[in-house]
Amino acid sequence: MRTAASALRPKNRDIVVLVTAQFSLAFAFNFMYVFLPFYVHAISSLDEAATLRWTGLIVGIASATAIFGSTFWARLTDRFSPKVLFERGILSHVILVALMGYITDLRVLLGIRILQGFVGGISTIGLMIISAISTEDQLPRRMGLYQSSLTLGQIFAPPLGASVAAALGFRGAFLASSLMMLAVFIFCQVGLSPLPPQPRPSAAAVPRRQLWLAWGVVFMGTIHIVFLPSVLPTILHNFRVPDQQELVTAGLIVFAYGASAAAGSYAFSRLAARIPVQRLVLACGLGASVFQMLLILGVGPVSFTFIRVVQSALAAGIFPLILAQIASRSHGGTIGFINAARFAGNAAGPVAATFILAHSDLLSLYLVLGMGLAAVAVCHYLGQGRNR
Repeated sequence: MRTAASALRPKNRDIVVLVTAQFSLAFAFNFMYVFLPFYVHAISSLDEAATLRWTGLIVGIASATAIFGSTFWARLTDRFSPKVLFERGILSHVILVALMGYITDLRVLLGIRILQGFVGGISTIGLMIISAISTEDQLPRRMGLYQSSLTLGQIFAPPLGASVAAALGFRGAFLASSLMMLAVFIFCQVGLSPLPPQPRPSAAAVPRRQLWLAWGVVFMGTIHIVFLPSVLPTILHNFRVPDQQELVTAGLIVFAYGASAAAGSYAFSRLAARIPVQRLVLACGLGASVFQMLLILGVGPVSFTFIRVVQSALAAGIFPLILAQIASRSHGGTIGFINAARFAGNAAGPVAATFILAHSDLLSLYLVLGMGLAAVAVCHYLGQGRNR
């Protein structure tokens, strides 16, 4: 794939357009991420435990179906232009997000989220486009730039989305997100160069066992990053935050740990030039696990956010380290497989968090997630064998 792309020598403009588009899409998606659990609570007529379970399903289901949808769309790049598929995925979200603002039935909202996930998989197609238009030397730097743009979009969107929902209502916030995605769709149509179908190599250079170990640690690391918003209403209620301040407080907390995640991702990627990746992944996994369990010591929004900031920085270092290790010796299909672990983690995080909390307490939630990441991080390290 990369050899053919090198012959085409695409303009650097395509990378700028793609990175800008991914930042904007991440911004638009996460614009509604904080207020979506509150929206579910607002339209639900069920009791607290049932509402928690529905919240986890609605928040997480799109990522669950994206696991299958991203694989489906990735295979289509053998026969269709990745640029066209990328744009069609964006357009589908424009329509579906706008519809969400008019739904008051939890079952219909869940159905839209299922469809939204399957027709998505946009970030995987973006990674495959980068792989297609980059040389071997350019690939690690461009992958890192792409990941940074995604993280930055996630950082800036939550507080603004929460503020817009508080000022304009949930429907106005959903429509604002949809309009942002429409602008990205037009931007990509105008800015991205045509790209032919990209047949994928049939064999991967990375042993299957190492791929699955990498998948597992990315999966658990992602859960650590994304689980919190679905249970924030309960946590803020325990902290006795006034109802009228909950949305803004939630947005600020997500912004704070999002910023630390971006910093951690960048810092640990830089350290990879001097410290073996396997050791860094182990350190990030064990460190994030410890601080995950220490979240129970947070007695208010400030102390809780401080612990969460450290924990998120450590957990966020895992994915770019794994991706840098995999991308340098494999193809787009393998990169898509690893990226699917993020989709799976995005799906499982809210579901696991709300399910555990509905049947137990916050301490149990923090202990289960912490010990889970520690276990897979150790298995990943031991599974590398002599490559350490």
